[in-house]
Amino acid sequence: MHFPRRTALGQLALALIGGAVFAQGEDTSRMPTWQDEIAKGLVPYHQLTADDFRIDDKTQPDMAYAIKPFIDPRYHYLLMRNGDWYYAYLEKWVIFSGLDKNQSWRKSKFRELQRSLPHAQAWLDLNEICARQLAALKPGELPSGRGATPPEAAAALHQNLDAFLKEKYKALQAEADEFQKATNHGANMKKVIELGKAIRKRLDALPVPTGPGYDLPAGTPSPSPSSTPKK
Repeated sequence: MHFPRRTALGQLALALIGGAVFAQGEDTSRMPTWQDEIAKGLVPYHQLTADDFRIDDKTQPDMAYAIKPFIDPRYHYLLMRNGDWYYAYLEKWVIFSGLDKNQSWRKSKFRELQRSLPHAQAWLDLNEICARQLAALKPGELPSGRGATPPEAAAALHQNLDAFLKEKYKALQAEADEFQKATNHGANMKKVIELGKAIRKRLDALPVPTGPGYDLPAGTPSPSPSSTPKK
């Protein structure tokens, strides 16, 4: 049975906005860890293999396979009073990113997944470029909020941060759409390889996030570009 060379990536940006907010005075140790993310089926960025795609013959029968990258911002904010106003500032900022294995699948009769991996990998690499750029931002480079009361300041922070992230994701979606157009949705393998190499070069130039919140459980493949083969 033939499956169209299409993926479910058109909704990429819609799945990226997420996060948990912990207010002033709460225990910052409650910030999630990679162990928490992995337990939900969200795994760190890595070089894709066929094993990353579970068999699913019921979802979207007109598609051969689907890959769902994710970006999951997590943050902690502080509230401060200055005169008649309250201000909400981000104190801690952690970006989890990689592959959502819950929504990445393939049809059992699709025999070309290995050949399609460079196409899927380029999608994941584009997502990771955006994630690492976000992770590199310092709290002072991110939006804040102001209000007459603490709840108003917190609400303003959330609204401003949501708008900020949507703009970042909009740019990511535009580039992803252009990649799909240029490669004829992965059918033009020569173009997939060409653009994939260029995307990977950009990714390799960005540092892998390190520090509190980014510690990977033992046995987890490293997201470092040096640990993954070049195409």
